[in-house]
Amino acid sequence: MKQYKINKDKKEQAIPSDEVIEKYRNFKQLNVSYNEFTKRSKVPLYKNKKMFLFLLLIGLVAWLVAEGVFDEEEKTEEKTEVKK
Repeated sequence: MKQYKINKDKKEQAIPSDEVIEKYRNFKQLNVSYNEFTKRSKVPLYKNKKMFLFLLLIGLVAWLVAEGVFDEEEKTEEKTEVKK
């Protein structure tokens, strides 16, 4: 079993100063910051203009790469047939 040690010393606890207390007293701002950090955004990705353009750009690049790869394969096959 674990040995537990109980701290029986009566030391003064560090109480924060009034400035520190005032800094964290604005609960509304604290709650907004917490919600922005932890919760998903309410706007779907396809309705967010910046994210939609980013996804569209990635899709376009993927399509161009796929088309480029298929074109190169067809050209190499044609060249090998001509040489025979």
